[in-house]
Amino acid sequence: MSTAKRIGKYEIAEQIGVGGFGIVYKAWDPFIQRWVALKTCNATDQEATQRFFREAQLAGALQHPNITLVYDFGIEGENPYFVQEFLTGTDLDDLVATNKMTLDAIVAILLQVCSGLDYAHSRGIIHRDIKPANVRVMEDGTIKIMDFGIAKSLQSESTLTQTGVALGTAGYLAPEQLSGKPLDTRTDIFSLGVMAYEMVTGVRPFAGANLSNVIYQILHTEPVAPSKRSPNCPPALEKAILKALAKDPADRYASVRDFAQELKDVFASLPRRGASRRAETTTAMVREELARFAGTATSPLTAATELAVRPLDRLPAEAARAERPRRRRWLIVALAAAVVIALGGAAWWYFGQIPSAPSIARAAAVPTAAPTAPPPTPTPVPPPTAVPTPEKIAVAFFVDPPSEVDVDGTSLGKIQSARIALTPGKHLVRQRIAGYRERVTEIDVTEATRQVPLHLPPFGIISVVNDLGVPVQGTKVFLDGADLGQLPLLDKKVEAGKHELLVTWPDGGKEQEEVEIAAGETVPRTVRPGS
Repeated sequence: MSTAKRIGKYEIAEQIGVGGFGIVYKAWDPFIQRWVALKTCNATDQEATQRFFREAQLAGALQHPNITLVYDFGIEGENPYFVQEFLTGTDLDDLVATNKMTLDAIVAILLQVCSGLDYAHSRGIIHRDIKPANVRVMEDGTIKIMDFGIAKSLQSESTLTQTGVALGTAGYLAPEQLSGKPLDTRTDIFSLGVMAYEMVTGVRPFAGANLSNVIYQILHTEPVAPSKRSPNCPPALEKAILKALAKDPADRYASVRDFAQELKDVFASLPRRGASRRAETTTAMVREELARFAGTATSPLTAATELAVRPLDRLPAEAARAERPRRRRWLIVALAAAVVIALGGAAWWYFGQIPSAPSIARAAAVPTAAPTAPPPTPTPVPPPTAVPTPEKIAVAFFVDPPSEVDVDGTSLGKIQSARIALTPGKHLVRQRIAGYRERVTEIDVTEATRQVPLHLPPFGIISVVNDLGVPVQGTKVFLDGADLGQLPLLDKKVEAGKHELLVTWPDGGKEQEEVEIAAGETVPRTVRPGS
């Protein structure tokens, strides 16, 4: 790839999209050895470039399972670019277009989107462009929110008729966005409500032949009740969606977490979820949906592995090079054995032809004796046959939650699913989530071992801040008795469940509470000295 086009250190493989702000490329990171998505900004004015810079920094600070990770930021010539994880799977709008999604899967997807938005909102960041095209459904059932505030930040409020706010995007905008009023987290809730309505009914709540009609409906028309367009919509879900679609932000949910709580109640009450399935995760439910679409409902993992990206598979030439030292070793051993055998046979034959002194005397004394028979010709010993290298077996890894994985010390990077070729036998696989846990597993690769699931307990994030915004000397934060570190801002990945949070202040004061953290959820806590 040395002759490929480069942007920074990244080797460009192909163009995969064009946005309102620039071009999106699939690129290869030669140092970390992974595929990435590289987005460029081709804006010509300095203000837009500065916004791109600022928003990329904000997005890069968002580390959450349901938000696309931003790895890097740089400038090539005069154009800034940022680099994020390369997402496989499919955009949500492709699934919505089928109008065949089950309610279980719809609510499971919405809950994961809520989790990502709740985390972003806790950091003071709103997306402003939530829609199915900005939500990616991964093969392992994880939902990723894309383009966090970056593309939208480059569009001013006065460019509604330009490419950045086309008819499709306008249908998801909140009334306050169209009216030029201040935006807050409830703006994202409205867009999420539009998306939920469309997922349930197959149509958007506000639609029209042109942009003016759509804007008018958003500002002045109440949407048709979802149950009138989809009779199987439960009353509780319809109520939640309509509340999210309220024209006045004050009439919507105060936070995306409140909306998520309503969705959790709906999720638990859906008819198909019997008591034995209540512990099923949202990712498992989405995987089941993907398998159903793929026609392999009996094996959800099959659909995931069929779509798995293999950026770290070794090229045939590389595999051949790896085999050469092994073949050379066998050849040397075989040649050495043949030489030893040949020399030994020649020496044995040569010395067998020279009679000893007693033998000569006996021959002189008994001249009539029969001549000594020549020694038997030694039977050639064939050189050892080289043992052929066993053929490698394609093994599909399924990782839940997405983690850093290495096999026998060779890193595969952070993956959700991947397929690699391994030699038969035992291998050590390490699964690691930075700041959380790691696990080493020994696997035995055979013809029967084609799929390897790797699991760690689901986790959420506890986020603790103090309202002073600066460190307070002597402050200590503990979770389940373990020291977490210093304030004013502290994030910690913890296993889903109930935990004891304790904050002690230098003056002897303390705050203590039991915190319940759901998988994929960020629980923010603000503490105040002397409270």
